[in-house]
Parts: sequence; structure tokens; C-alpha cells
Amino acid sequence: MTYPRDLDSMMMKPAVSLQPPHSHNQHLGYQKQFTLCRAVKMGKWAKYGKKYKKEWEKEDGLREWISGVPGDDSVAACKFCKTTIRAHHSDLVSHSSTEKHRKNAAPFSNMRTLFQSGIRKTNANNSMKICELILAAHIACHSSINTIDHLAEVVGKISNKEISLHRTKCTALINKVLGPSMLKELCSDIGDNDYSLIIDESTDISVSQILAVMVRYYDGKKCKVTDALLDIIEVDDASAESLYKAVKTLLSVKMIPVSNIIGFASDNCSTMLGSKSGFQAYLKRDVPSVFVLGCICHSFALCASHACSTLPSFLEQFLRDICCYFSRSSKRTHQFQVFQDITKSPQHRMLKLSQTRWLSRGKVIARILEQWDALLLFFQGEMKTDAVKLDGAGEIYKMMVSRGTKHMLLFLNYVLGKVDRMNLEFQSEQYRLATLHASIAGEYRSILGMFIKEDVLFTEKLSNINPQDTTLYQSLEKLNLGGRCSALLIKEPIHDSDAGKRFLIDCRNFLVELCLQMKKRFPFEEDSVIALMKNIDPKVAVSPHRSTYITSLAVHFPMVVKEEELDTLEDEWQNLIYSKETVQNLTQTPTSFWSELQKVKDGNNKMKFGVLARLMCGLLALPHSSACVERVFSQVNIIKTKQSNRLLATTISNRLLAKQAIARQSVKCFDWEPSARLIGDVKSGACHQRYVERCNKREVATIHPASDSDSDDPLPVHPH
Repeated sequence: MTYPRDLDSMMMKPAVSLQPPHSHNQHLGYQKQFTLCRAVKMGKWAKYGKKYKKEWEKEDGLREWISGVPGDDSVAACKFCKTTIRAHHSDLVSHSSTEKHRKNAAPFSNMRTLFQSGIRKTNANNSMKICELILAAHIACHSSINTIDHLAEVVGKISNKEISLHRTKCTALINKVLGPSMLKELCSDIGDNDYSLIIDESTDISVSQILAVMVRYYDGKKCKVTDALLDIIEVDDASAESLYKAVKTLLSVKMIPVSNIIGFASDNCSTMLGSKSGFQAYLKRDVPSVFVLGCICHSFALCASHACSTLPSFLEQFLRDICCYFSRSSKRTHQFQVFQDITKSPQHRMLKLSQTRWLSRGKVIARILEQWDALLLFFQGEMKTDAVKLDGAGEIYKMMVSRGTKHMLLFLNYVLGKVDRMNLEFQSEQYRLATLHASIAGEYRSILGMFIKEDVLFTEKLSNINPQDTTLYQSLEKLNLGGRCSALLIKEPIHDSDAGKRFLIDCRNFLVELCLQMKKRFPFEEDSVIALMKNIDPKVAVSPHRSTYITSLAVHFPMVVKEEELDTLEDEWQNLIYSKETVQNLTQTPTSFWSELQKVKDGNNKMKFGVLARLMCGLLALPHSSACVERVFSQVNIIKTKQSNRLLATTISNRLLAKQAIARQSVKCFDWEPSARLIGDVKSGACHQRYVERCNKREVATIHPASDSDSDDPLPVHPH
């Protein structure tokens, strides 16, 4: 059979193309002829082509899944099937009804708005947007995000308003509005000011390694030192080099200059403070003059831990046995309350000894001494009930009635109380660096005085005293063991001379080791940088006890005061002591004094103490501990629990950013007023439009051109 050349004319002939078949053979011939004509004709039309139309993305039945393909407007992409379809409207409609498409679209039927539109735009008034923002802020501060599903309904029912806010929208508000906005404000506050970096790494409940990055800076507008969370980063590698790269990238993205870092604080692990390959070593390559300080609170905890290691091992086991005896049984705890009533002891539970908590040991000892009479009666009763105790009650009772046990606990309670008070003082977020050296040196001198001769303490500098020099020791009988321990020794002396001497030697060894650890970790030299920080205190700065030359402090911070400004700085320092009438009316706290001093003018209406005030305001940003970053991990553990262990670090970070921003305004979440910019960001949809674009780009990147398995194949043309 031969086909006519003019197919168009052939299709116009009704006798050929439209004549109904009268037999089976005629029907087959008609079908072949029509198929050929259709295929060739479509090929002729195809050369003109058709292009993807944006209006299809708004059409019902298509908008849920259709997407354009960058660089190729002849096809459309299906987000559900991860495939491309020819940009013909009829083909797109046909694809949406295929079995393959319906199967792939089923899992997204209830979640489509999350991936496509984030926060649905509405024309609600400002009051509704404010309501949504305040509810989202409340969730960020206090509750699980799942709570909003019912909370919004409750609030709407009470207020007779229809509040469209559930966990998807609430998460988007926190991640796309509150968190980024608060972070932008924080970065704006830091600006070009000097700041300190405070970091720590930990592992959360989902066994993910997270790095908390905090900054400390001086806020001149509010005249206060601020510790602020910058971000929480999930890291794969916790090596010093990887952590430094992550922090440096973060600062670069937030446009915070690395060169403005004036100080660095972290815990005392080698990863952070290693001199050769630690985080501080990498930081010093970029900022050589950065001031590095190990966390004071960590240092005190380590000092106490090392000192306790010199004590007999049975003493710590005794503490553990008491704690564990009650922690395993609610029945024993209830029975113990009866003895607390008899002895009129406070109704307090026994604490558990922990190696990782800073003040654990001191608190456990204090609690046992508080409940001593009740414990003694309780374990005495336990022994009478059952003479053979397999769970340690017998051993505990023997230790309690043994001479020397309570004496040692009273001694430890006295000394560890000193350490714990110092620990608590430097956990404060208030500025403490000006008094750091004086406080630690005073406590160190006090502990040395418990076993060192008095004349040595008066004649020698603290940095020159060797705690291991036995020639400087007092006799054992003159050891200062604390008031309560000394009183008990008088009432209940240790009759065994060897045991009594052993007890005193153990106490002295504890004090010696404690002083050795303190001297190892804290600089007691009078010309050290920490010692010179006393000049930041306004009372010292205008007193005879101040440093003669402020240059000795300024040379350690060339990023704050340049070399050519040192002469001016020294002149202003010398003039300060002769300007008492000018400065006596200023607020005498460091955070306010130096900011107000910047406003003092000379006869030419220029800043009289400009360089000096700038130096001191910069030094106010220096850290004294990393306790603030430890608090961040405590909040992370509250937010990310066993029930919500899939929370991303980004979500946690944005929640904490929103919470801290509200706290910085000194208001509660229900008193917080969203700014006009926040409300506008929600109404305009700019906050979620970026999210939509990222989702689209991510999905298009995974699309691969392939034909639909369920679509109709084109009719084949077989020439004869």
C-alpha cells in the first residue's frame, strides 16, 4: 500500500477519512490511515512548540504539584512524581489523573500547605497578627510547639475570635519571623563593637553534637554587659579545627568581624584551650592579642575534685551509699520522713552525688549533716529490724557511729563551702572581672592561713608561697578546721592517738592539694593582666591603690587602643585622679561610669577622657566564666526531650533567640509587644516566601526527566 504525498488533502477527503467501515478489513484500513495522518500532523504542529505558563501554578488541580524547570520552558515538573512532563496543558491534566501520580501524591495530601506555602497569607487585621506572634512567643519561651494546637483553640474560644494558628504555622513564625528578627537586632547591637566569644560543645538526647556560640558585649545604650546566644550549630566533627571553622563561618554569615574579638572563654578541656591545636590556638592565628580565660567555675570545681581525691576512698563511698539507699526505694523515703518528724529535721530529700555537677559534693555533705540525727536513728532502726543487711545499711551505720566520720564531714563542709561560694559568685552574668583577682586571692590567702604560719602570709607574696613547703606549716594541733569541726573535737575527741593524727594529716593534705590546684589554675602575680583589671572599678581608678600607669594594661589590648594613642591614654589616666569633682557625680558602677565619662567635655567641647573611656568600655566585654553557655545547654535539654527528640538545632536556636530577646526587654511574654516590622513581615509573607523558594529549588534539583509509567504511549507508526 502507498500513501499519498499530500496528507493534508487526503485528510480533507470525507470518502477516505470519514466513511464508516462496512467490514472488519475496512475498519483496520481506516484505523491505520487515520493513525498515520494524526502522527504526522502532530509532528508538523510540534515544530512551533509550547512553553510553560506561570498561570498554571494557580490553576486548581495543577497548582498542588506543578513547578517550572529552570533553563527549560518546554517541560513542567511534578514535585510528587519527581519527573517532567511536556508543557502541554492537556498532557498536564492527563498526568494528574494517572494512577502513578495519585499514588505519589497521597502522602502529601494533608501536608501540602507546609511545603508549598509555609504560612498561608490572609487579610487579617493587625490585631490577629499580633495575637499570633504573642502566642508563638509564648510557645518559644515556655512550651512544646505541639501545645499550640489546643492553646490557640482555647484562646480563640475565650476571646470569640477565630485564630488560625497550629504547630506548622507556629514553627514557621518562630523560625522565619521571631528568630531571624531577634538575631538581626542582636547583630545590629554588636555592630563594630568589641566582643568576647564564649562557646561550648555538648551532646544532646538524640546523640547529636551541638555547639553553642555566645557573645558578650558592652551595650552602651543600656549601660550594661550583655551575654547573648548567637546560634546553636549541629556539628559532625568536634575537633578544634572543625569547631573553629564552624564558628568563623557563622560570624562571616552574620557579618560580625572576627577581628573585633577581644576575649575568649570556654571550659578547660584541651579541645578548647589547647595551646598548640586547641580552639584558642586557631583563634590566636587570626587575633593574636585575644584574651583567653578558662572558665573560673570549672576551675574551682576541678580544684575541689582533685583535693577530695586525697581523702580516704571509703568516705566518698559512704556518701554514695547513703544517697543510693534512698534513691532505690520510695518506702524507705517515706519511713525516713517519720524520723525527720521525730528529730524536727527539715523535710528534705537526700541528694545524689554527681561527678559532673559543680556544687554536687558540697551540697550532699551539707544535706547529710543537716539530717544527721534523723539518719542515725533511721539506720539504727534498720539494724534492729534486720541484723543482716545486704544493701549496705549495716556499713552505713558503722561509718556514722565511727569517730572521725562526722568530724571529717564538718571540715569538708567548711572548706568546700568557701569554694562553692566562689563558684556561685562567678556564675553570675554581672560584671565580675574587676574583682576577680582580689576575690580569688583573698580566698586563697584564707585557705593558706588554715595550715601556713601567719608571719609567712604577712611577709611573702601569695605567688611566692609554696603550699608544699613543709617548713612553712603550722603544727597539726594549730590547724584551722572550722568552728563546727573544732567544737566537735572538743566534745567528742578522737581518743586513738594514731587515728587522731591520721585525721589531722588527711585534713592538711586536703588543704595542700586544694591550694596547689588553685595556684596552678589562677594567676596570683600582682602584675598579671587579671590583677590589673582592678583599674576598671571606678573606686579603684580614682584611689591611690590604682596602677601608676594604665599603659601596662592597655598594651595587652592593641585592638582597642592603638600604639599612637598610648600617650593620650596615659595623659587622660593621670588627669582622672585630679578630676574627682567631675567624676564624683557619675554612677560608680563600672558599666555606667565609663559610659558617662565619655560624655565629659573639655574647654574645646571635645571628649576629655575619650581614649580612656573607650578602653574601659572595651574591657567590660571580657568574660570571667562560661557559665552562661552551660545554661544554654540546660535550656536545650528542657526543649529537646525524649518525646521531642527530632527537633532540629535551628528550631531550638530560634526558640532561644526569641526567648532571650524578650528577656532583654525586661518584659514577660504576655507583655511583649511585637514591632511594626514583625507584623509587616508576617502580613507581607516575605518571611515564608524565602522558605517556599528554597523548597522549590530543592525539589526541582531532585527531579529527573523520565516518562510516566502510567501515561498513554503514543500510537506507533509502522511504515509498510
